[in-house]
Amino acid sequence: MRLLSFISPSGGAARAGALLGETIIDLAAAAPLISEDAAEAPWDMLTILRGDHPDVNLAAAADIVQAVVNVIGGEDPTETPLDGFDWQAGLTIGDTALMVPIHQVRLVAPLPQVVSLREFDALVSEQTSALRQAAGYWVGHQRFPAFRFAGHTTIYGPDESVELPESGLLDCGMALGCVIGRGGRNIPVEEADACIAGYFLVNAWAIRDPLLASLRPRDFATSLGPWLVTSDELEYYRDDDGRLMLTLRLVINGREISRYNTALMRFSFGELIAFASRDTTLYPGEVFVSGVADGGCLLDLNGADGPWLNPGDEVIIECTELGHLRSPIDLMSE
Repeated sequence: MRLLSFISPSGGAARAGALLGETIIDLAAAAPLISEDAAEAPWDMLTILRGDHPDVNLAAAADIVQAVVNVIGGEDPTETPLDGFDWQAGLTIGDTALMVPIHQVRLVAPLPQVVSLREFDALVSEQTSALRQAAGYWVGHQRFPAFRFAGHTTIYGPDESVELPESGLLDCGMALGCVIGRGGRNIPVEEADACIAGYFLVNAWAIRDPLLASLRPRDFATSLGPWLVTSDELEYYRDDDGRLMLTLRLVINGREISRYNTALMRFSFGELIAFASRDTTLYPGEVFVSGVADGGCLLDLNGADGPWLNPGDEVIIECTELGHLRSPIDLMSE
C-alpha cells in the first residue's frame, strides 16, 4: 500500500488515505465497508501505526483498500450490503465519497505527528564523511550505526514550501526514511525488518553554519513524503543483506545533480533498528532516517562555502518506487 495523509477540499484535520492510481481512498469514509466498529474509530496515521484501536491498524487499512477495489469491480465486500451504500455508484456511502482525486486535496507529511526522529549516517563513504567532518559537521561512526536525535516537530510534506533560515544558508539533504510500526526492546537484527511499517523519502534540511551545528542538533526542518510505502511492496528490491536496492535522485531547478543507490548503505535499516533498541524501547511512529546520501547535499557538491539554496529554487528528491518529494524554497516570513 501507499499510505498518505491529506487535507480534504473542505479543510479540517489531516485524514489518512491510501493511494489507488490517481485517486485517494479516504480510509475513514470507507471504513464502514469492513465493519461498523471501524467506521466509528479514529483514522489518522499514528493511530493506524500504533494499532491501539482493534479495528484501526495496517491490516484493516489493507482490508478497506481491497473492499473498495471489490466495489469498483462490482463485487460486494460483505454478504449483506450496508444500509445506505450506493452499490450502483460504488464510490459513496450516503453522501460521503469514498475516493477523491489526488489533485483535489493537499497532501501533508504521511506521518504528521512524528514520535521521534533518529538520524543516522549510513549512506556516505569514508571520503565524504571525512570532508563533512572537516567542514565542521556531525558524522557517524564508520563501524557502528551511530545516530543523533533531530527535531521532530517541524515536519513538512510534499509541495510544502520551506523558508530560508535567518542566516540564509540553507542546504538540502537527500535521504531515505522508515517508520516503526511495531515496537520492541533489544530487537535482534533478524527480527528488526518486521518492525518497519514502511518507507518514504526524506529531505533533511540543514543550516550551513558550523558553529550552530556544533551547539545544537539538526532541528531546522525535515520534509517527508510523498507517501508511506509499506514494507511488503518493497521486498522485491531487498538484497541478500537486507538492504533495499533503490535509486534516489536529487533534482534542483529541473536538473538532476546527484543520484545514489541505497544498496550501498553501510548498515541496513534492520541493523539501525537493532542498535537503537539496545536497552531502549522503540514505539510505533518513530522515524529512522538513513542520513544524507553521498552527494545528496550542496555541501558535498560545492564545498564548505556553498553556494546554497536561494528563494525560488525547487528541490525534488525522487525514487521510482517511492514517488517524488518536491519542496519550493521561500524567503523567511516576517
